[in-house]
Amino acid sequence: MQYIFRPFFVISLAIIIFSSCGIFIEGYNEYKSAKNYYKERNYHQAALYASRSLKLKAKNKKALTLFSTSYQLAVEELRSNIMDLETIEDDSKWPRLYYAYDELQNLSDELVSLKPIIKVVLRHDLDLPLQDCNKELNRIGPLAAEYDYKRGLEYRKEKDKESQKSAAKAFKSAQQFVSNYKNSKELYDETRAAALITLLILPFDGDHNLVDYIRDRMMMTQTNTSKEFLQIITRDQLSTILLERNLVQAGITENNYLEVGKLAGANQILSASLTTTHRPSETIAIEDKKQEKKVVVRKEKYVDDDGVEKTKKIKEKVYVTIDHYKKSAESHLRLTYRITDINSGLPIYSGTVRTDAKFFHEWATYKGDKRALSGIYERLVKKEEKFAPSRSELYMEAAGTLPNKLMKKISNHYSN
Repeated sequence: MQYIFRPFFVISLAIIIFSSCGIFIEGYNEYKSAKNYYKERNYHQAALYASRSLKLKAKNKKALTLFSTSYQLAVEELRSNIMDLETIEDDSKWPRLYYAYDELQNLSDELVSLKPIIKVVLRHDLDLPLQDCNKELNRIGPLAAEYDYKRGLEYRKEKDKESQKSAAKAFKSAQQFVSNYKNSKELYDETRAAALITLLILPFDGDHNLVDYIRDRMMMTQTNTSKEFLQIITRDQLSTILLERNLVQAGITENNYLEVGKLAGANQILSASLTTTHRPSETIAIEDKKQEKKVVVRKEKYVDDDGVEKTKKIKEKVYVTIDHYKKSAESHLRLTYRITDINSGLPIYSGTVRTDAKFFHEWATYKGDKRALSGIYERLVKKEEKFAPSRSELYMEAAGTLPNKLMKKISNHYSN
């Protein structure tokens, strides 16, 4: 087996070395991204990434060719899209037209910033057409802002939270086209507040130490994206509510989530249950594995036919017996959650998050002549047996990434 392993190991090592070399070449990752975008026919992004690559390493002529080709194709594509959008008769075209012209201007700005770099480094003039879209952007901006502003007003008429959320997004979009358009800022603040969901996170079911850690960390890692329309009631806030209203004396605790949730103004509650599985440490042993190798055991002097004294190496086979050990253990966590409307009791969202932690260690012992060991076993005999992490240690390791994964899922529900 060792004779198969050696060439495979060498080939694998070579692949790793050569592929990792690109990491240390300036602009390599950007050029690679540009090529991938080009293959996907996303010429706009291909041009932008090729430009970034050239700004890091302007001598990359392949990146220059890729930028030139992508730039021209992106301009053609955007101009074609603009012509199609101009034929639309209703006002829904204005935001899309604005974005198309904005991408076109963005490409041109990139070309302007790249030209002097290429001129100095490669003594080459980038003979590509510039695009001046500022006049069109100034013309279309107010029209696009007005379209979204009116959409916001229509959504605002409906008082449910989803409509208010759509209104807030429309008013926010209007400001992207024209800063502080009309009273869109005030209307955004109003509708965002009306759309805000207050989420009460119940104590999770499962191993007490694990679920408390996951729940607390999750509350601390709420993303900025989800915060726009989601407010999480933290454990400290719950304690404050109970103390301020003297509810503890009345026998109401955090576990009385309906009463506390309503007092805190919660709209929805999140419940979750954690299940754990653990495979304890096991050791697999491959014993009495024999290896042999011819090695130099001594040197002898002799006189050749010309009478010259020389030295020759005497080789003999040496033998070694190896015991090869592999120890492993693993733990898996599975957290199932559900978000429920606090008034109707109906489920709104549900999902599952999984994480795991694995331990693996291998080592070897030998009897005989160490010189007979192959490369892999030369390394393994230098290692000693390790104790596997305990069940609780592996559980905590697996729990380390679970709060972020859970919060990412929750954020996706509220940021769409």
